[in-house]
Amino acid sequence: MPKLTQRMIDITTATVTKQVILRDSDLQCFGIRISSKSATYIVECRFQGKTKRVTVGKAALMTVEEAREKARQILAKMSLGVDPDAEKKSRLISAITLNEVLEVYLATKQLRPSTIRAYRRITRHAFKDWLYMPVVQITKDAVEDKHRAMAKGTRYGTSGKAYANCCFKILQALLNFANEKYEIDGQQLIQVNPVSRLTKTRAWYRVHPRTGVIPEYKLRAWYTAVQSLKNPSARDYFLLLLFTGLRRREGSELKWTDVDLIAETITVRRYQAKNHRDHVLPLSKFVLDLLRQRYERRSKSEYVFPGHFDRGHLTDYRMHLYQAREQTGIKFMVHDLRRTFMSAAERLDLPYYVLKRLANHVVSSDTLVPYIVVSMERLKLHMERISQHFLELMQAEECDAG
Repeated sequence: MPKLTQRMIDITTATVTKQVILRDSDLQCFGIRISSKSATYIVECRFQGKTKRVTVGKAALMTVEEAREKARQILAKMSLGVDPDAEKKSRLISAITLNEVLEVYLATKQLRPSTIRAYRRITRHAFKDWLYMPVVQITKDAVEDKHRAMAKGTRYGTSGKAYANCCFKILQALLNFANEKYEIDGQQLIQVNPVSRLTKTRAWYRVHPRTGVIPEYKLRAWYTAVQSLKNPSARDYFLLLLFTGLRRREGSELKWTDVDLIAETITVRRYQAKNHRDHVLPLSKFVLDLLRQRYERRSKSEYVFPGHFDRGHLTDYRMHLYQAREQTGIKFMVHDLRRTFMSAAERLDLPYYVLKRLANHVVSSDTLVPYIVVSMERLKLHMERISQHFLELMQAEECDAG
């Protein structure tokens, strides 16, 4: 076989009907694979006891001499025991970006749709300048600086410390996943997770759990403000959360198929519930009447609280929340309604296991729990007690503080 030339390649390419390989007499193991659709330079030789073929590059992108020189470099590495394919794979793994890790993580883990949306939203917002950067380039110093910068305050008037911690907990999980998922020559992709700097320097912010509730002496003003809201979906949504203790998304994503007006119950499905268990809750007369009225006026939406123009579920309630805040002077958050419900239940001396059942909490360390079954009838009585307690406070002419 003569030395490979461009003229020889052009003639063969023009006349070939099936795949052929032309080999070079000047450089042993170097050649070109030509088919009717493409032409690719290759190196083919014995490597570690087996015949191995390595792609050098497309003929359309390099000259014969350029390909021959690159082939010499590949053969030189192979003579030293370096596998070109493994080397290429290592380069690809080293270039894996944060966005790629995120998508593989979300595709691998069994997460709720809301969790997936939250991970994407937080990662793409908080780490937008790192999103298409190889994860191996994220340094400890960069982690420390960004974590500190996030805690300089938010546009909502909060410190940003809880948000900063949340963002970097997610980043820590993604980088730990990348270490388990990818290896380079048997070694972890990242030798030390850079987020560990926050742990070793004790830089995580101390964030105390929120304890906000609607004070009982302000419930009448709160009820009046909510009743005056022009958006009936937002109004009824706030009332449902207060009178049932549901979480924010459990209420907003409630569907009519999960409302049983005959059995007088609602069901929070396991894919919505925080503990991944179906949660059936009896309805008090007040909530039952509220839902019946909504059912009579329902639109074509599958949701009890539809979004704008019946697109999805209610999400734009914040404006109405701010209106109620301004009217009452109560700086409450949506989750404060759940805390208010549970606080009222405790004040009425409801049994501990009834409280756990109403909150849909599980005490895994308590071996007595599996043996206690709280009937729906008993739960309904307690729900009615809580509702009546709220209604008395809301309709009272004067409410004592505390």
